[in-house]
Amino acid sequence: MPDRVAAKGMRVLGSPAGTDPRIVSGESGAAAVGLVAELMTNGRLRELRRAIGLGADSRVLCVSTEGDTDRASYRAIVWDGAYPSF
Repeated sequence: MPDRVAAKGMRVLGSPAGTDPRIVSGESGAAAVGLVAELMTNGRLRELRRAIGLGADSRVLCVSTEGDTDRASYRAIVWDGAYPSF
């Protein structure tokens, strides 16, 4: 997947919605969350989303295996906007 997808996962985990806890995760750990976010928000992936049965009522378990092991990279992505996802 493109770096922007993993970066999106890092930003989603670092700035959660509602009362979800904040999770500090590096690129590898956040990649799965970024992929799910991309699948759910990218209209061009609608057919893939439908084919795998991913919808608004789906529950997806993602496991992050790393924190901000490279603090400079984490800051560049989360704070400074490296690899924008828009």
